[in-house]
Amino acid sequence: MNEDENKGIVFQIGYELPSQQRVSMQIANLRLHAWGVFSNVYRGTLVSPGTEQEIAIKKTWPKTPERNFELLFLSGIRRKPHKNIVQMLFAFSKTTTSGQGHELTKAFCESYVFGFMPFTLQNILKKTRLGEIEMKVYTWQLFEGIRYLQMHMIVHRDIKPVNLLIDIDKGILKIADFGSAKIVQRGSLSTSYQVTRFYRPPELLLESKEYYWMVDVWSAGCCVGEMMKGKVLFPGGSRDMMLKLIAQAIGLPSSRDHDYMKVAKVIDPISDVKVIGFKEVLGNVSDEWADFLGEILRYRPRERLHGPKLLAHSFFDQIFLPKCALSNGLLVSQVITPEDYKTAQRNDSSLGKQYAAAVLRNEVKFTLKDTQETTTPVLTAIPKDPKDLKESKESKETLPKLPSNASTTNLASPTAVMSLKRTLNA
Repeated sequence: MNEDENKGIVFQIGYELPSQQRVSMQIANLRLHAWGVFSNVYRGTLVSPGTEQEIAIKKTWPKTPERNFELLFLSGIRRKPHKNIVQMLFAFSKTTTSGQGHELTKAFCESYVFGFMPFTLQNILKKTRLGEIEMKVYTWQLFEGIRYLQMHMIVHRDIKPVNLLIDIDKGILKIADFGSAKIVQRGSLSTSYQVTRFYRPPELLLESKEYYWMVDVWSAGCCVGEMMKGKVLFPGGSRDMMLKLIAQAIGLPSSRDHDYMKVAKVIDPISDVKVIGFKEVLGNVSDEWADFLGEILRYRPRERLHGPKLLAHSFFDQIFLPKCALSNGLLVSQVITPEDYKTAQRNDSSLGKQYAAAVLRNEVKFTLKDTQETTTPVLTAIPKDPKDLKESKESKETLPKLPSNASTTNLASPTAVMSLKRTLNA
């Protein structure tokens, strides 16, 4: 970026999306907003082109400037945008060099520009308990966003509160951070080491490699449970403790459940687990709320409540009453419009499947070209521990009995390591 020191304005050449038109951007008051293991987020004011607005810029360092699904999807090329999915406004890239002589190194940096969203669900839950209306409005939008992804055969693989962006004034929720997302087909194999542990479904905890978008439904259910409970639903400090906490809520899985999850490992059926149910796990909530969550969080992926059936569930009847409003007075019908509801119930996947097929055939193309090369200090991302990236064994193994001492549960969120208040990581 080039900066006008007199005015504090940064000038940057980039691509407007989804048109892919090359434009010159002017950005004022640019400053570091948040940082994480694999990306940094900056906040500023877009002066031009277009109407002045607050923006967030996600800077990431891919290993190669080649095909990048996150960039491809968020560019919006050849697909209709959705109000509950973040939409990239602009993108740009550059190659930075550092060092001298034989120690000279280069790093490729991609930058994605989005409209600024002031909060994440994580931010909000740390400060306050949500009201019943807000909770249901955000839950509906979360599952509507997941429905849209499913229609495009996309699995997000990192649904969690820090990746759910919220504008409290407008009542809008958007799903962000598609760094782990991919298009999946039935029968395709994927690594099981995905999804932050607290939100990881049992099939991934048990190292299944043949899974699809129902993993997102489980993760979203955990987010809903967190809104209800006011804290993490399953705060397991290890895989075994996660499985124990899940079993306390929904019981031990049967041999048939293991088969439906297509797992590489199984839980010892004689594990010492006391089943207490969702009502006890959630604390002071109604039977209606506990039952609703119980329909989502099930071992068998296909039986998890999702899609149009979930979005038409009686759990949401209250928010669709004519005069139902958020705590700020905004009518819910202005947030979730009648047309939004009709679209959700139509659940037309034809365009989404066409998009997925085009991506798989490599017909959807967008690659950022280096707009300038500068010599600056390089911000490096900390790689994951190689031990964490090891693939699981293909054969089924029986895990030891689940631990019986629940007091060993680690309440420190693993997202604290992955990110520090990533208010926008989209």
